[in-house]
Amino acid sequence: MLSKIVINLYTVLLEIGLWLFLLVGLVAGWQSGGFFGAIFGLFAAAIFGAVFFGAFLVINDIRARVKAIEEKN
Repeated sequence: MLSKIVINLYTVLLEIGLWLFLLVGLVAGWQSGGFFGAIFGLFAAAIFGAVFFGAFLVINDIRARVKAIEEKN
């Protein structure tokens, strides 16, 4: 029971972390260069977030697919 809660919390924290990372990139870009800086900051945060959080998201997706296969059988 507790392990399922921890895994669900892990998924939620990954999602929140990604959104906060994009928001921080947007705000930092806005502070440094106005509108175009915000667009660049958002783009850079999305690229960096995909590289940094991508492995964790792949592991989470594999876990979800294995769970679906287990429930199917």
